Amino acid sequence: MAKEESIIVTKDGKYHLYKYINEKELEKMIVEHSSEIFGKNTHYFDIKKKIKSKSGFGTIPDGYLLDFDRKKLYILEVELISHDLRKHILPQIMSFIMALENENSHNQLIHLFEDELTSSSLATKEELKKMLDNYGIIILIDEVGDPMKEVNPLLEIVNLLAKHAEVKAIPFQTYIKGNNLSADHVHSFKSFTKEELEKESKKWTFKWADVSAEKHINKLDNNSKKIFNELREKICNISSDIKEVHRSNWTTFQISKLGNFCTIKFPKGNLEIYLKANKNFKDNKKMTKDIKRTLSWTFDKVFTIKSQGEIDYAISLIEQAYRCICELKNKGEEEIANES
Repeated sequence: MAKEESIIVTKDGKYHLYKYINEKELEKMIVEHSSEIFGKNTHYFDIKKKIKSKSGFGTIPDGYLLDFDRKKLYILEVELISHDLRKHILPQIMSFIMALENENSHNQLIHLFEDELTSSSLATKEELKKMLDNYGIIILIDEVGDPMKEVNPLLEIVNLLAKHAEVKAIPFQTYIKGNNLSADHVHSFKSFTKEELEKESKKWTFKWADVSAEKHINKLDNNSKKIFNELREKICNISSDIKEVHRSNWTTFQISKLGNFCTIKFPKGNLEIYLKANKNFKDNKKMTKDIKRTLSWTFDKVFTIKSQGEIDYAISLIEQAYRCICELKNKGEEEIANES
């Protein structure tokens, strides 16, 4: 089966999705096409100026947008879906919201906007003050999420930020004809509100229908069946918070929908084990090999197991993956609690 790929076909040929080198490249394209993205009666400020909260928390947003029709200021954050959205988006936006409570930062922004605007008729100083009080958040990103993920991390962040202000997520994508970015390219974008993003995520749920364990077991030879049954029992015995979930092509073990720490695939003749890992992961027997995470497969290690004699050592590796995901979960909950 061919690899799934996003394609645009025009009379000039076939265009495929371009992968941005970094956020700066994406941001540059957004600046170039700001009037098309946000509308004509807006002004995009590509200003990198730190503002601070009363207690000194500083932040430099990726940009600002004044919408003169809606009389509203939007804080802009440019991000790539492949990054850790919680670490990249939440601290920036929450720090900015805190900074807006600081009168000095408030006045600083008004002066910046006044200096940048070519015509004072666009907005008076009083109108600018009202627009700063009526702020919203725009997250510009290369895609809103990946259907191969059970939960949309961007949606979780949007739901949290929506408690403070209106939030929009705008996926901005570029399509090219060859292998390199050239003048002959096509841009595509759409603005998602919180509600629209929720509807988009619901379209993906059919891809994650559970299956029975027997569907996998029946495909295994006798030796692999014994290994799999013993292995899954020992994994679930690591902790009472572990849930075993069977998907069409694998079995995964998790502590939450976002907390998968171990997944088993079933290539012919053996079991393939995928693990989450951190820098403290130890494999004295060098049984595992490193793999690079992708948008749809967020594991760090893989190994195969072919005999019951390897099970105990395999469990020692899987226990490390479990501890890794528990540490991440606890750290994430603590950081989000502090930020909100």
